[in-house]
Amino acid sequence: MEPRDFRAELRREDSLRREQGMPVGVRARLGTRLREAREPRPAVAWHRRPVFWGLATAVMVAVVALGVFFPRAPGSRSLGGLEVARASADLSAREEVEGVEIQGGEAALVDVARGITLRNEGPLVVRREPSGVRLVRGRAEFSVTHRQVDDPPAVVLVSGGAIEIMGTRFTVEERGTGGTVTLHEGAIAFRRLDGEVIHVKVGQTLEWPVEVPAPEPAPAPPAPEQPQPLARPEPKVAVPRAPAMRVRPSSVEEVLRELEVLRGRREFEQAARYLEESMRKQPVATQERLSFELGSLLTYQLVDSRRACAHWDLHARQFRRGLYAEAVRRARETLSCERREGGR
Repeated sequence: MEPRDFRAELRREDSLRREQGMPVGVRARLGTRLREAREPRPAVAWHRRPVFWGLATAVMVAVVALGVFFPRAPGSRSLGGLEVARASADLSAREEVEGVEIQGGEAALVDVARGITLRNEGPLVVRREPSGVRLVRGRAEFSVTHRQVDDPPAVVLVSGGAIEIMGTRFTVEERGTGGTVTLHEGAIAFRRLDGEVIHVKVGQTLEWPVEVPAPEPAPAPPAPEQPQPLARPEPKVAVPRAPAMRVRPSSVEEVLRELEVLRGRREFEQAARYLEESMRKQPVATQERLSFELGSLLTYQLVDSRRACAHWDLHARQFRRGLYAEAVRRARETLSCERREGGR
């Protein structure tokens, strides 16, 4: 086996770092190592040659610099449950409590399960939720793969409601208390927090909060009439009461729509109580979805580790082969539920 030419490798690494814009501190350290390596040294035993160990150390520093200062290849990682399909060299992103925060650079993030791809247009914060992708703050262009007629629509959540899509391309800007959506292709429906649906056509821009027309003033009350002499009261006739009507419990779809309204208002504790009450009125076959939504609310919005771990434990016992087993496992790992149980 031929010995490796570490000097040639370092020269190639040094040229590559200059092209890619290596940070000044790392470049200075590598330059120092190269200058030391180029100075002639007396021949000594191979295992004692300082040049060899200096070159080996420089190579290790270069490898670490590549891993720390330069992003990995696109598609090789995920952020907050969203796959990174493309990333610029200057991408600066991190996971926060609010969601994935992109501070600089450009990236294409994909929600594989719903076929949603978003490309940021400047700094933004985005979060993946059980019912869709929420744009917390910033501006992004969304594209959604075409969905079948029987498939539920993909959902992008904003402060003013939810954008429901079957396959299209549009741009959303969210400012926290309001925003806009501009449709480029396809068709979308904007569902307000009060449940009203507004359909948006290609080329149109919808802004929220949607202005509600002011109610017309009530007509003036009529002038009081002159008092009339009292008439003798008529005898009352008993009217049979109609049988009481049983109120049908809300369907799972109705409960989830109301849940999104409460989430949009950031009334998370009220949403948790609403889910607990709704679960008791649902048959066992439909309780799993609501139970999963409740656990997600306790884990990611309320961040209540004690209640969330207790709920996930009950959920796992009740739905042993449930549809959300993998998501439940990740939530329990996030909360370190196993360690909490072991420490009690």
